[in-house]
Amino acid sequence: MRYGEMFANLAMLLLLALTVGGIFLLFGEPLWPPRHANMVLVSELDAVTTASTRKSCDPAPCLPDTLDADKLPSRPMD
Repeated sequence: MRYGEMFANLAMLLLLALTVGGIFLLFGEPLWPPRHANMVLVSELDAVTTASTRKSCDPAPCLPDTLDADKLPSRPMD
C-alpha cells in the first residue's frame, strides 16, 4: 500500500467515527440509565421518644443513643 492510500483510509475511518459519535451525541439517549434517589420520610414517630437526653453535644450531634424500631413505619414497596 502506498502512503496516500493509508492516509486516505485513516482519514475515512476517522471521519466515519466522528460521524457515528456525533449522531449518538445529537439523537441518542445516554448509554447508562439515570440515577433516581429514593427518599423515605419517617414522620409517625413521637418526638419525646427520639429526643436526646444528653446535656452536651460538642463532639457529636444531639441524637438519642437508642431508637425503638417497633415504632418505625414499614418501608414503602416499589
